[in-house]
Amino acid sequence: MTSIEVDPEIIVAFGRSLTEVAADLQWQATSAAEQAWALGPGDTAGALASVLGDFEHQRQVLGRELDDLAGRVTNAGRLYAVVDLEVGGWLEPAAPR
Repeated sequence: MTSIEVDPEIIVAFGRSLTEVAADLQWQATSAAEQAWALGPGDTAGALASVLGDFEHQRQVLGRELDDLAGRVTNAGRLYAVVDLEVGGWLEPAAPR
């Protein structure tokens, strides 16, 4: 029989990592938009701002989705730990009296 072990602490740590990635993406989106000024005024700067704006939007969307996923993963890890403890309690033999 196959046995699968899931460490709830690892799942929670994974959720924290996703939150960090989401924050990095959101920071990069803001940082890229702020750096478009370096080309100065004109058509090139406008085109770059348009492209960066698209990337910024996608990074923001991905960041929000990852943040949402991080919350769900963290909740799943906590729920798994609760269920695992309860099932483990059902399977343990009763203590002699």
